[in-house]
Amino acid sequence: MKRLFSLFLILCLMAALPAFAQVEEVTQQISVLQKEDIPPTPKGMHHYLLICMDSWNARLSRLGYSDGMVLLTLDEISGRVMVTSFIRDMLVMHPDGMPGRLTYIAKQYGVEGLVDTINSHFGIEIEKYILMDWSQVQTIVDAAGGVELDVTNAEASYLRRYAISPSSTSPSMAHQGRYLFKGHAAVIFMRMRKVPASNGDAQDFGRTFRTRTVLSNIADSLADISYEDAEKLLDAVMDNTLATNLTPSDVLEAFNIAYNLRGTKVEQCRLPFDGTVRPYEYYGGAGQLLDFETNRAMFHDFLFNQSYVVQETVP
Repeated sequence: MKRLFSLFLILCLMAALPAFAQVEEVTQQISVLQKEDIPPTPKGMHHYLLICMDSWNARLSRLGYSDGMVLLTLDEISGRVMVTSFIRDMLVMHPDGMPGRLTYIAKQYGVEGLVDTINSHFGIEIEKYILMDWSQVQTIVDAAGGVELDVTNAEASYLRRYAISPSSTSPSMAHQGRYLFKGHAAVIFMRMRKVPASNGDAQDFGRTFRTRTVLSNIADSLADISYEDAEKLLDAVMDNTLATNLTPSDVLEAFNIAYNLRGTKVEQCRLPFDGTVRPYEYYGGAGQLLDFETNRAMFHDFLFNQSYVVQETVP
């Protein structure tokens, strides 16, 4: 009996060895910063993490996976507006010290765990976040008057096959061209993975490109918005938020900065950058393994190349 038990243990250990080796390999390639090593945010720069859950009816008490993660950065000193998207299947170190996909963190460790993970991997200081689901994003897009988007023939074909109503785009979706998307169709457009985006990006990379395009095009359409209409849109955003740590004064500050920067061309960024990532099969699922040191350096250059860190000096 003891021999059989010993043999069973040996077989279990042999089966576990590849998994242990894979965890070790991934862990060695993921570079994480300690909090004290993260550079301070330049004066006048504000970060807001926009998170969309993988659900039409998400519940705060039982969060699922984060479907979209976009960092909105407003720089009132240099007059810049930036949106940075994070691919959901990048492999990162989870708060428990084990590697895993970024999309799992909010479900397992809460929104704060997701914010802390992004900060430590990319060397930034995000403090504020807004959490939504697809239905809330749909309502916000409708409140903005919809969004005009250019689609390829492949995208148009996919959207026609999907369950979107003929009235969800104007004109009704037919072939490549420019359309005014209502909220539901815009969400479906952003979530497409089986069809490459117009820039050639596929799968989650294509999703992030479409999301940035939707946000940028909405911002362009609001260049001449009045203060009163902007307030109404703000109300629609805040009424369609699952959770946020923005205080009323934070909301007012962000609103005034964004309104003063209306009409500013939105600059786009995606993490990871091209050439800094490779596909990696992790625990039976598709993941992406990044060169975090290179991505941090390139990301900081994108964010801070026109900004200046202001530090107090001791006389």
